[in-house]
Amino acid sequence: MMDGMDIQPFYATPQGGSAAFDKVHGNMDVILHVGAHLTGVSSLTYYLERNRRKLRDHGLALWTVSDTRKGLFDGLTLRSGLHGVERRRMRGAGRVRLRCAALEKARAKELLVCDPGILGGVSDNVATERLYPAAGERGARMAHAFEGRVKRVFVNIRALEDYWAAALAHAVTNGFPLPLQSELDRLVTQPRSWRRVITDLAAAMPGAEILVAPFERVGERPDDVVEFAVAGRFGAPANLRVGMGPQIPQLNALREVLLDRYEDEEDLPDGSGRWQPFNAVQIETLREIYAADLKWLRSGADGLAYLIEEKDPVLAGKRPLVGT
Repeated sequence: MMDGMDIQPFYATPQGGSAAFDKVHGNMDVILHVGAHLTGVSSLTYYLERNRRKLRDHGLALWTVSDTRKGLFDGLTLRSGLHGVERRRMRGAGRVRLRCAALEKARAKELLVCDPGILGGVSDNVATERLYPAAGERGARMAHAFEGRVKRVFVNIRALEDYWAAALAHAVTNGFPLPLQSELDRLVTQPRSWRRVITDLAAAMPGAEILVAPFERVGERPDDVVEFAVAGRFGAPANLRVGMGPQIPQLNALREVLLDRYEDEEDLPDGSGRWQPFNAVQIETLREIYAADLKWLRSGADGLAYLIEEKDPVLAGKRPLVGT
């Protein structure tokens, strides 16, 4: 059993040697849902896992993190410069192509890959003080591994003050200290917004359609995400409304983390809700940047991407998202 589909292991040489591989290549489109983190991916993953069989009946195969984190992408997401990384990347690309060939033999029409790790990591964003700085390079490696099959890339975005606050909360639970005011200032002024991330992905995968959906619109509507991802080819199962937001540590949990590390928790504000480390001026600046990103997307994104918001004239027959 692989990826929820009943197929036998299929072995072939990925680079130019197998007639069997060549025969089935090109019959299946790949849709990459690359996150970002903290934008409803947990809800979407849960929904996909619960509906694997129903989606498979529509010809949609799935790779979620339960598939990809078992070594499937090993090498493809490693940074450059590591010893032996090129060989591991070649082996990773070979694994992806073999498994795609097997799915094509099983007559899968499309493969939906849902893994925010394709863009990078939340901790890496905090450590580098940049929003997915390697998104373009990592996207290009994925495009190479899937060997021209990537037809569509689905990106979720989120208001920057909420995204960075959640990212910092996760970073603290993973050993990072509470950020200094100077570090918060640098996050606000760092040059990468969602526009830069999307532009990098479009450059890395020029043959793919880029669909962008704000978390505020689709965070709790995983069935809508699936329908847009498959361009309305079928109606996604609507029997499950997950209703679970990103798993973001709250203030009480952060205090416990700091106490366990013998660090001072008094720098955290009072209360028990979500932590917002940015001050009013920083929040306003981040909101202006996010508004500029949305304005760019609404104006056509220089022909690079399409914003899923109120309606989608590109995907014919799809009902409006807002108000449903």
